[in-house]
Amino acid sequence: MRCLHCGTAAGKMRPDELTTEEALNLIDEMAELGTVGIILSGGEPLLRRDWRKMTERITQNNIKVGIITNGYAVTKEVVDDFERLGMSTVGVSFDGTEKTHNYIRQRDDSWSRALNAMRLMTENGNVRYEAVTQVSNINFGELDQIRDQLIDVGCPMWRIQMTTSTGRMNENRDLVLSFDNFPRLVDQCLEYKEDTRINFDVGENIGYYGCKGQELWNDRRYLGCFAGTRVLGIESNGDIKGCLSMPEEFVEGNIRDSSLTEIWNNPDGFAYNRKFTRDLAEGECHDCKYLPLCRGGCTVTSYSATGCRANNPYCIYRLEKAQGIECEDSPVITEMLEPFKEAMADVYEKA
Repeated sequence: MRCLHCGTAAGKMRPDELTTEEALNLIDEMAELGTVGIILSGGEPLLRRDWRKMTERITQNNIKVGIITNGYAVTKEVVDDFERLGMSTVGVSFDGTEKTHNYIRQRDDSWSRALNAMRLMTENGNVRYEAVTQVSNINFGELDQIRDQLIDVGCPMWRIQMTTSTGRMNENRDLVLSFDNFPRLVDQCLEYKEDTRINFDVGENIGYYGCKGQELWNDRRYLGCFAGTRVLGIESNGDIKGCLSMPEEFVEGNIRDSSLTEIWNNPDGFAYNRKFTRDLAEGECHDCKYLPLCRGGCTVTSYSATGCRANNPYCIYRLEKAQGIECEDSPVITEMLEPFKEAMADVYEKA
């Protein structure tokens, strides 16, 4: 496929992809580093003929394993393998009604294949799966229809993420969700949370703090982007980033030049998060009282929109503030902010 919104502009196989031996050795090294979960993603991970061997090695190391697929190559046999191999979760990309999904995916049968993949897992009953929807201006108006289709097929969980202007979407920036549509998306997410017919969740580039942000996150202790601190992304050629969604300028090294352990333990690595300070923030984020907590939210969302690690226009608190909307912090958030009040004294004085 050549999906219009693909953050990595995936398409043809890279000529220098990791061999099976390299991938298996890397899994062992991740286990030694204390990894607790690995998600096989892409592109399309089922196109790697060794995905079963990789999954087996991951579970042998007592690491949870999941996969994100477009569903095209999922058959009953593949679903049975998901169950046999102990796949902890399967994410199926599902992005609209038939016409829209096929347009985004650039294949006329991609919608029916994705729907069939979910139907097969529903029938199996022993494979935990969810639908993942990338929201853009293309499909924003179809969210209700997407939800209804997922309920009809028996999908137990629906996760929404917002498309960023990275990868192939950088060539179609006008298709990224507009600032006018973003607060409407948040309102719809709050509505979907109340729908008992399907479990619902949002990706970390939607919400944050403020009135509706607190409501959307249920007072969970949102502490910003974990790229390079608790998670990392490994590309098919061995390039290491804090997160797979990040553009190439965030590559920290390659496992063929340095071991993953050396890259991860580099004291100067992943500095945008590990050494984050207020000086790295610009615009509204710089003088925001929530900055010590969220650090500007999703790095990719902020960077792709403004070129800055922390100057995120897709922040519901920022939009509420511009509209003069104020809300009281919950006890949980008040407790979280307390250690930073002295360091952010000038911000509180302005407030």
